[in-house]
Amino acid sequence: MTEFNFFKVLEKDNKELVHSAFIAYLIDSDKQFAKEFLNISDKDLELSRLETSYIENNRNKLKKLRIRIDIEVRSRDGATVTFIENKFKSFPTKRQLDDYNRVFKSHFDKVIKINKILFCFDKRIVNFPTDWQIYDYADILSYLKKNYHLDGQDDKSIFIRHYFRFLEDYFTRYSKLDQTCHQLFHLGVTIEEKFWIRLLNSKIAMQFEQEFCDREFYMVINPGNTAVPLLNIIPLDWKTKMGEETLIQFQGNDLKFYLHSDNKKAAEKIILHAGPKRWNERLELKTISKRQEKSCYIFKMKVVENLRKEFTYTELYEIIKEFYIQTNKLIVESYVL
Repeated sequence: MTEFNFFKVLEKDNKELVHSAFIAYLIDSDKQFAKEFLNISDKDLELSRLETSYIENNRNKLKKLRIRIDIEVRSRDGATVTFIENKFKSFPTKRQLDDYNRVFKSHFDKVIKINKILFCFDKRIVNFPTDWQIYDYADILSYLKKNYHLDGQDDKSIFIRHYFRFLEDYFTRYSKLDQTCHQLFHLGVTIEEKFWIRLLNSKIAMQFEQEFCDREFYMVINPGNTAVPLLNIIPLDWKTKMGEETLIQFQGNDLKFYLHSDNKKAAEKIILHAGPKRWNERLELKTISKRQEKSCYIFKMKVVENLRKEFTYTELYEIIKEFYIQTNKLIVESYVL
């Protein structure tokens, strides 16, 4: 039996709101954490607020950005506002942080100082230019270990200790994810395994955008309506070249060149074009049928069958990258509308 832990018993250990609430608790109760560790402000602070929402304040735009920020902290004199984004289930994209910046700019003038802080599993992955302060959960663990008596028997010490231990467990497992991700690829994944798959998909998306930074992509990461978390990598120039929205879809053991369109004639044309240009005999081509479909794959492959048994994250990422490169080079670039 595993060690007793409040958060795990309540099944709240992988909920972002719980982690946000804990960070807010430290800000409100620990001046050193707020002022020295996070460098929020030397001024007196109001109590933190969780999950505050903003709509872009721009009369000239019909479609306005909407955001929800995990933690907001204001100084009592109104001179400083701190926003904290807590990415426990995923990694942030540059687009997301840029959208936040745009909304903040529309609401606060230059007189007000804005602090922007991001927490995630691994700050080394966030290597795109940004004016956000980046921390990871190892930083919180280090702070708690250094500044709190984790073996105390008072209520506060017990609370801190339980949080520390379950966060430490998650961070330890994350640190091994690069070597153990092959264990996630099987039928009937559990709720806990879905958590790690979402994190894995998010990491792939971030690395992909960074490696191909000269191209524009729209990433759909872990939409909530799928049984198995998925990642859609949508190159924005492919629609221009092919006349329909085409993309790379990674879900479970399937890696697909995918068509998001109910245009049956376009689907048949793309399938006929792609058939003889497949670079791998294990690529399964879609069979043309009379059935009308809202979307379909053009060809697909089984990821696990193309990797060694105990494959690493690097090997997984490389096969997805190669699938994109070859699809772009052999299929998309040669397509004629």
